[in-house]
Amino acid sequence: MIKSIKLTGIVLILFICACQSNSNSTTATKPAGSGSTRHIRKSLYSKDVQQDADDLKKALAIMRKMDCDSTSSWYYQGAMHWVPDTILKNPFCSSYTTAPKDLKEAWDNCTHTPSGAEEIHFLVWHRLYIYHFEKIIRKLSGDPNFSLPYWGYTDTTNIAQARVMPAVFRDTTASLYEKARLDSINNGYPIRGKAVTKLSLTKLFKNTTYAGFNSNMDAAPHGAMHNYIGFGNDPTGKAMFSPIKQKIDEGGGLMQDVATAAFDPIFWVHHANIDRVWQQWTNSPNGKKVTLDELNSAPWVYTFFDENGKKVVYSHEEIIKIIYDMGYDYDDTKVSEKSGLPEESKTINLIAQLPQSVISSQKPNVTITKSVTTFKVQNNLSKALLAAKDTKKPLFMKVTVSFIKPPKGSYEVYLNLPDKVTPSVEGDYFEGFMTFFGAGHHMKGMANMPGARTTKSFTFEITGRADALTKPEFNIEVLKFGGLPQEEIKVESIIVFRQ
Repeated sequence: MIKSIKLTGIVLILFICACQSNSNSTTATKPAGSGSTRHIRKSLYSKDVQQDADDLKKALAIMRKMDCDSTSSWYYQGAMHWVPDTILKNPFCSSYTTAPKDLKEAWDNCTHTPSGAEEIHFLVWHRLYIYHFEKIIRKLSGDPNFSLPYWGYTDTTNIAQARVMPAVFRDTTASLYEKARLDSINNGYPIRGKAVTKLSLTKLFKNTTYAGFNSNMDAAPHGAMHNYIGFGNDPTGKAMFSPIKQKIDEGGGLMQDVATAAFDPIFWVHHANIDRVWQQWTNSPNGKKVTLDELNSAPWVYTFFDENGKKVVYSHEEIIKIIYDMGYDYDDTKVSEKSGLPEESKTINLIAQLPQSVISSQKPNVTITKSVTTFKVQNNLSKALLAAKDTKKPLFMKVTVSFIKPPKGSYEVYLNLPDKVTPSVEGDYFEGFMTFFGAGHHMKGMANMPGARTTKSFTFEITGRADALTKPEFNIEVLKFGGLPQEEIKVESIIVFRQ
């Protein structure tokens, strides 16, 4: 139960415009459960979505005019995800120019941190973030039936339509338009090039742990779409003026940078789709619910504001109780806890925890610069054969890479791909994507450390590839797409383990 701070002894009668409400007290309101009216989040291409699209457009227009001190303002809501450290002349928020001294409560709070350990909260935090945003839109639009729509770019039916950004976000006169995006999607062209492969959910849905699904979803389609909307398939990025940074951003548009992403209105319907896909996986045979142990493995503060400007703070225990029962469904997906699903017996945080039951750990010292890079990692057959019998624990391959500059390329990882088999993200040998949305954000503290390398780990579940344990070595193939020709990442280690 969310705690409520009650003021006693003095009765204050205030007349405050709801648009500017910014109380620091904590609300007792929590997400409505199954006993309440359920809202239906619709596809932006649904024949029934027009009212929701109009409500969103109306409310964003109001939010853009609100002072940035209001927790319901466009700027405040965007900055809760993150905000640039320095904005010398800030036309949208004169009270903010430099972090941390000017940061307002709950700003810079998303889970894309330099350590990466908090990634376990990625899907959960964003579910609550867009839930509270949705409530603000509901109030400002004046429509109690409003539900946040989604852009279903991952859909496999009517692909030609699904991969085009909905027209309401391309209307240059509307509050949902943002110029600092990839030109082609703002002009009504579909997602294209290698970005299309990162929309595949085939391998993603083979994950059998929340931690594995959460981590790989973060890379693609989530991070891949952030990068695509920001700079597309351009090998160098696309420098453009950032209205938030008030300068040319060499990286591209708003969505490609953690610090500016949530200021682009497309962010919200993008994340509604990510939330929808998460629930679809949860409802699938492999789906698992997030556990309290997983959230506690990397403590995180969940602070939001409701539609009346009241602060809402959730404990991990409260989150576990409500996260699958928040009063909404999608038009094609019911949001609920999987009935009869047992708790996972062991904490799994693929970043914060050290791998258990290590089968093979190698430092291949391989640098990836070419379009195709292959290398071998020795297998410890004695350990592998024992591990092959332990079918109760999922099998993982953890790939840790390092880089000096944030990579703009994307990478596909394959395990034991036969010589005559064409690589395909739909095939059995594909293990996952490596994408680098947020890499520059993670490297902010290294500006004065030229030549220093940053590491990032990607963990792929390979439970269905247990046959690989019987071979003397693991054959790894990495395909690179995009990025500068001289862009390089170094494979620091490969660890195969059960956990």
